[in-house]
Amino acid sequence: MKGGVNLQQGATLVVALVLLLVMALMASTSLQSNVLQLRMAANMQDEAVAFEATETALLYSEKWLSEQDEMPNLIHYDDWRSTSRELVFDSSKGSALKDELLQPGSVDDWETKAHLLSVFDVNARLSATVARPLRVSLEFREYDADNKAIKGSYLGASGSGLFRQLSRNTGATGNSEVVLISEYRKRFEY
Repeated sequence: MKGGVNLQQGATLVVALVLLLVMALMASTSLQSNVLQLRMAANMQDEAVAFEATETALLYSEKWLSEQDEMPNLIHYDDWRSTSRELVFDSSKGSALKDELLQPGSVDDWETKAHLLSVFDVNARLSATVARPLRVSLEFREYDADNKAIKGSYLGASGSGLFRQLSRNTGATGNSEVVLISEYRKRFEY
């Protein structure tokens, strides 16, 4: 009987080591799950920051448009230069540059044509939590004159103009990007 007790003590050690190995594997899996959850939460927070920044840029450009008494000066995409003072692109004519800027991969090109938020409001509070400065581009889409006999021109005719606003911004890390496009209709009285 003495030999049987000694064999059982060795078996207890082996069972204890196997249980310890299983518990270590469970702890390792649990840590991996926690790390994954933390990454997912950080990505969601970064995306929320990017969305809020993009929405803020659109709100400032809408505010700027609402304060305009007259139709803003327009510039064609192909006529744009870095020294141009016009803030609104004219989309009535087709342009290869316009098509290129609307491509998702052309963020850097778009940023050179978009305006900083401070152009629309000098007192705009720029968020320090985003990786890039807030930018927005405005595009004139169409003019709906009150007098339907006048076509193709907004000069001297009361009516409403439709503007498309596009804003692209990143979150705090620069890994997430949000693109928002909104349309804004403004009435002009002449």
